[in-house]
Amino acid sequence: MVLLLSACGTTGVIPPDSPQEPVPVFLLDHGRHTSLVLPAPDGTMTRYAYGDWRFYAERKTGLRHAIAAITWPTESALGRRHLPGPPTEAAVRVQVRVGIQEVSSLWVEAARVRALRDRLDDWFERGPVLESPEVDLSFVPYPRSYSLGHNSNTMIAEWLEELGAEVSRKPLWAGWRVESR
Repeated sequence: MVLLLSACGTTGVIPPDSPQEPVPVFLLDHGRHTSLVLPAPDGTMTRYAYGDWRFYAERKTGLRHAIAAITWPTESALGRRHLPGPPTEAAVRVQVRVGIQEVSSLWVEAARVRALRDRLDDWFERGPVLESPEVDLSFVPYPRSYSLGHNSNTMIAEWLEELGAEVSRKPLWAGWRVESR
């Protein structure tokens, strides 16, 4: 019941207060799923996503794999796609080649973005990398299991907290609202 109630409603995100070296990050609501776009110092961007390995990365989207992904912990995948930039909402909308229902931007500390990018990119150095053109991402295995209670939206909430934002709850489904302080 608690899981079902947490799935309803909007998740509020409050950006950090007055970052010293602010950079924009972009929260992409794809419907049920969410991804995050981080800027790079060279003006490019990288889209990151998280999901179940079989369902999301391998595209085994049948009922059996869907039920497995939400019923018990499964192998997870970290997705990444480099984008040419510049880091603007308009560029994100043009360069991300999968459906986006809403783009929200917030300004965070550049040092925190670098730390998160470095940590996520380290996983891609370990490989192996699986290309998935259907979702326009490259994937590597990720050590934290995927489950209904730890899905793309809860992972994005954790990444936003690493960037210094406050997140009102760990959502099961997308539905984000960036709020002001």
